[in-house]
Amino acid sequence: VIHGKLMYQAYWQLEARPLDHSADARFYFPGPSQQAAMLKLRYVIENRRGAAILAGESGLGKTLVAQTLLRSLGEQFRPRVHLVFPQMPAQQLLSYLADQLAPGSRNSVANQAAPSIEQSLRRIEGALVEHAKAGRHAVLVIDEAQHLREWRALETIRLLLNFEYEAKPLATILLVGQTGLALHVQRLP
Repeated sequence: VIHGKLMYQAYWQLEARPLDHSADARFYFPGPSQQAAMLKLRYVIENRRGAAILAGESGLGKTLVAQTLLRSLGEQFRPRVHLVFPQMPAQQLLSYLADQLAPGSRNSVANQAAPSIEQSLRRIEGALVEHAKAGRHAVLVIDEAQHLREWRALETIRLLLNFEYEAKPLATILLVGQTGLALHVQRLP
């Protein structure tokens, strides 16, 4: 270690460790597969489709593609929620999404009981309708979605696609995960 840098960093005058296992936008390289994924996901969002899946092996840059996509979207695609830890029961998942989509709309009482599924759904739908009336379209990215193994959590996400305004989905949901995600979704009734 030389002056806080690894020897090869100092030798090559690198500011950061190369090939580190992180989703740092500075290191995004739009290779052919990343460009193809980006174009398809952008198409889904800009045409206000309900959902899409981005699945692939670990380490291919799916999270980085999703983050780069979210940063590149115009202001009409708000709010943007990027959930990176989806391993929670359906009720908690809905509560989290409601807090992200409608911050401040929940009565803030200390030690308040967790909201019911109905309360969370009302907040989510209300927030999404408000955004749609203002000309905005929400984008929800659920990263590491292969961890939505609990059937009820994945089904809950699917049911959010039923929220519509003027015959269009109120949000686009992007499920991003490892290859097992596609197989898991195919097994749903």
